[in-house]
Amino acid sequence: MKIWQWDDRKSITLTRYVVVLAILASAVAAVCGPWLVTWLMDTHHLRASGPAVGAALLVLGYLCAALAFWMLYNLYRFLHRLEQGQVFVPQTVQALRRISWCCVGAALLCLPAGVLLYLPFAFLGIAAGFMALLVRVLKNAFAQAVRMKDELDYTI
Repeated sequence: MKIWQWDDRKSITLTRYVVVLAILASAVAAVCGPWLVTWLMDTHHLRASGPAVGAALLVLGYLCAALAFWMLYNLYRFLHRLEQGQVFVPQTVQALRRISWCCVGAALLCLPAGVLLYLPFAFLGIAAGFMALLVRVLKNAFAQAVRMKDELDYTI
């Protein structure tokens, strides 16, 4: 008899805890934004410097934080629906669509910042763009499944 057995429910619960931790970490990073910008400008070689660059980095950080909060909230709700057994419903498709658009937004913010200010931002932008594509494919698969479920429900 196995005392510890991993299942889908535990996996979803673990993922929800990780999402909550990511929300908390994002909140800490947002609160520490001015300090993080100062640290970045003092310790890394940026392509430009000055108060305007610091302000631009702070705005970039807060915009990315807003996208992160919205994305993580939608991911949390998505996971909650999965846990409830509400898999192939329009709300899951909508959550995945919102998550993908948050990734697109992060890519559009980080890519230019990487080109103009600090190259690692470009890598973040590329990763966010790639994640947007992956989530969009999942969203399309879920949308197709919702349509198929709706057709099946109407035929019975």
